[in-house]
Amino acid sequence: MTDAHYEEILAKQLVMNRQTWEALKRHGVTAQSHLRLDFSYNAPTREAADAMVALIREQTDYDVRVESSRSFLRRKWRVEGTTQKTAVSPEILDQWVKWMVVAGKERVCDFDGWGTSV
Repeated sequence: MTDAHYEEILAKQLVMNRQTWEALKRHGVTAQSHLRLDFSYNAPTREAADAMVALIREQTDYDVRVESSRSFLRRKWRVEGTTQKTAVSPEILDQWVKWMVVAGKERVCDFDGWGTSV
């Protein structure tokens, strides 16, 4: 994938961070709140998914796993995980998303986004 591809993913995710933060605030989340963040990546192959899991396990304390599904004539690979409880704010979320996108680029996986429960 090209640098432009990952720049597009990052730009989209940063816009989504603002929208998600506003929704979280409406549910009582503040910069003092600690949340577990669920996240996912799309991987082109099982090998790429395994490499993404290895990188995340090496550099974080996140719970992470490979999931697969079959669509028409093709198997799809996803990396899904959850962070430990962490402080959140717009700045923290932007920094985290940047790291997640760059980490995905290193392993040829696309960061697909994040969510949480409040």
